[in-house]
Amino acid sequence: MPDDEKPKRTRSWREIDKMRDRGGSSRRESRDREQFQNSTGYTKYKTNLERLFSGGGASLPEHLREKADPSAEQTERDEERKKLYAVEDPKAFYAAATEFLRKNALPDDARLLDRLLGHPDEGIMEKALSRLEHLHKAGTLKVPPALTQRLASVEIESGDPKIRKRAAELRKALR
Repeated sequence: MPDDEKPKRTRSWREIDKMRDRGGSSRRESRDREQFQNSTGYTKYKTNLERLFSGGGASLPEHLREKADPSAEQTERDEERKKLYAVEDPKAFYAAATEFLRKNALPDDARLLDRLLGHPDEGIMEKALSRLEHLHKAGTLKVPPALTQRLASVEIESGDPKIRKRAAELRKALR
């Protein structure tokens, strides 16, 4: 009987999976992994990480040292800011924001500044707008999703024409 006429045997899923597992790609992957781990760049990376996490924070740049080990005062201020942002009721938020700003300077948190644009005190609104403009000029502003709508509402609702103009200019710059 010729081979063409023999009935073909189908493989079970178990046999198919075994054939996949036996492929040569896993050997190649492990060889590539070993080669990468033996490279000098990887070795330097690992030693720097070990030094960093084993208490060698003295080798950190100054701006990262503050973030790695913030002072108790900074930690307390961050906690207050987080609590302030968690307030959902607008009236309670504005009261808490006024109290927060008596003790602290305006934070660089764009989400908080966005919410402060709706504050009934135009002085606070103007300070928040100034901080947003400053962050935008510095290139560090991470625009919250509703900021452009909030700026549009400031354009409409503000009684001060200077604030309206600044809000319009910032909104156009963010597009």
